[in-house]
Amino acid sequence: MQRCVAILGGSFDPVHNGHLALAAHFAQRLHPDELRIIPAGNPWQKGSLSTPARHRVEMVRRAFASQPLPFLLDLQEIGRAGPTYTIDTLRSLRAELGDDTSIVFLLGADQLQRLNTWRDWQQLFELAHLCAAARPGFALDAGALPPEVAREFSLRKGTLERIRETPHGMTRIDEDLAIDISATALRAALQRGERPASQLPKSVLDYIEQFHLYKE
Repeated sequence: MQRCVAILGGSFDPVHNGHLALAAHFAQRLHPDELRIIPAGNPWQKGSLSTPARHRVEMVRRAFASQPLPFLLDLQEIGRAGPTYTIDTLRSLRAELGDDTSIVFLLGADQLQRLNTWRDWQQLFELAHLCAAARPGFALDAGALPPEVAREFSLRKGTLERIRETPHGMTRIDEDLAIDISATALRAALQRGERPASQLPKSVLDYIEQFHLYKE
């Protein structure tokens, strides 16, 4: 069977249950051989992040340690000088994993809505499949996406089997992920001294409280 590697990137500031749900959603459907988690270093669209990389990495490690799928924490973006771009990360992964491996880049609905602003976004399909999980009712034909993104996703729509068996170039949007968590709202709640236990893994919330993160 062809090797399949699912990729989940993000600032993870903080990592929350929405990230875990997105990974679990496609892990259950694609059965990838590996889940690669890639914390962002200096994401060019977000400016400086609230939390140092070492804390974000440790929160990711703790959050995914309890998940059934084997995961690899990939720190290439954190180690990269200057702004980080997904296109560069996928080029690096393709060089590492070879031409035949199915690389599946996972996105949330918020990322998908801004995909046309990413550097060389149309070239992403030459390196990976793009799969998104969104809240119920999120649809290509409902004006939820920029027209050019909706067009690409419609033309490239693939089955789970084809995505699993081919290296790159296909898309999928699953509209049954009922978790919709805003990291911005989470940080604001933590700064107010709230304890949003329903939105964060316990291990992550304990870590945040231990190191007094998001208090300033």
